[in-house]
Amino acid sequence: MKNILMIVVLVFAVSLAAAQTARKNSGEAKVEQALMQMERDWSAAYLKHDTAMIDRILADDYVGIDGRGVVTSKAQEMEEAKAPTPGAPAPDRMVADESVSEMKVRVYGNAAVVTGVTTEKVIFKSKESTVRYRRTTVYVNRQGNWRCVSFHGSRIIEPVK
Repeated sequence: MKNILMIVVLVFAVSLAAAQTARKNSGEAKVEQALMQMERDWSAAYLKHDTAMIDRILADDYVGIDGRGVVTSKAQEMEEAKAPTPGAPAPDRMVADESVSEMKVRVYGNAAVVTGVTTEKVIFKSKESTVRYRRTTVYVNRQGNWRCVSFHGSRIIEPVK
């Protein structure tokens, strides 16, 4: 009888642990999907000059380092994303298209790290080229809202063939 009771308690404990893990994994999966969508939304917002979306994604203390090594604040990111003034000359450098792929998310409580690859079509002085870089984005959950606090991009240099 004692052995049966121990077996029942053991089965219950294992079931409870499995249920808690499934609940945790389900919550983490939702966070992972939400953060990957934020990465795509940020990319689309930049192309559409949607500074309101960028304002919602970036934390006020955001610091970014792009694939060129340029360091920016939230205000600078929003300024760069603004639509050009009608009649103004075209900027020397303009991102014409951008996509994010190979995303992976790691969640650490109220912080998360998203890595991926960005492919950009860039027009530089009227000449179009494709640029790829690895990206690392750090998000922090503050008061129930995920915000990007840091971004770093490193250009992928293709080997000479």
